[in-house]
Amino acid sequence: MLNFLGIFSWLLFTFGVVGFLVVALGFKPDIGPVASALGILGTQVIFSAMILYGFRLHRQGRIGRNNLVYVSWIIVAALMIIGQVWINISDVNF
Repeated sequence: MLNFLGIFSWLLFTFGVVGFLVVALGFKPDIGPVASALGILGTQVIFSAMILYGFRLHRQGRIGRNNLVYVSWIIVAALMIIGQVWINISDVNF
């Protein structure tokens, strides 16, 4: 499960950074306002960076494996909940 979490965190971080750059370069999202898209992408980058930092602390021996796994999945769940609330509050049209 730790390998899957690492891959998932890198994908979250990469897609967040690339999406942030694409929107910052002037491409407009089709589903809503630019500010909402930048906010969601920024939150995604911050949360995935926290998980990746947890992996660094785990390699250094400063946190245990179970702490890394449980806290990381809580962070992923919080990201999903915050993203859904953000989408519901902002003017996102699918």
